[in-house]
Amino acid sequence: MTENGRRYLPNSRTCFVCGEDNHAGLQQRFFVEDEIVKTLLNPKPHHCGYANTVHGGIVATILDETMGWAANREMRRMCMTADISVRYKQPVPGDVESMVCARVTRAAKRLVYLEGWIEGQDGEVLARAEARFMPLSVEETKLIDEHMVYRDGEERPFAGVGE
Repeated sequence: MTENGRRYLPNSRTCFVCGEDNHAGLQQRFFVEDEIVKTLLNPKPHHCGYANTVHGGIVATILDETMGWAANREMRRMCMTADISVRYKQPVPGDVESMVCARVTRAAKRLVYLEGWIEGQDGEVLARAEARFMPLSVEETKLIDEHMVYRDGEERPFAGVGE
């Protein structure tokens, strides 16, 4: 689905990050703008480590998932994290929306290199990450894709995989 120049990506029902039925999770919707994968982070109080500050593990998780979607799109296969490094620069506030972004910096057959960042409302970078992701097999990708939730016009990153 394209809305305001955003091309939305599918999600799942149970994933901690994008699971629409996972009420303990983040329930994120990912989209693409200018070939950068993005999501708007609106954490709930139970995602905070202490009052009004998003837990560092949640910060790493949202960066990981956002970079994962950038890798998935690049490789046209589901990818998994090989390694990730997060640099926490400022606390991520728990009571205002933050923008999470990711893009591919380099892609090879077996590894995708990515960078991700979280911006506060003033555009200041609150956290940065670098990661490498590995593509899963065609068979694993097809199995995962069968459980994704697609709506009208959403981007189908795995369409034609293995053909």
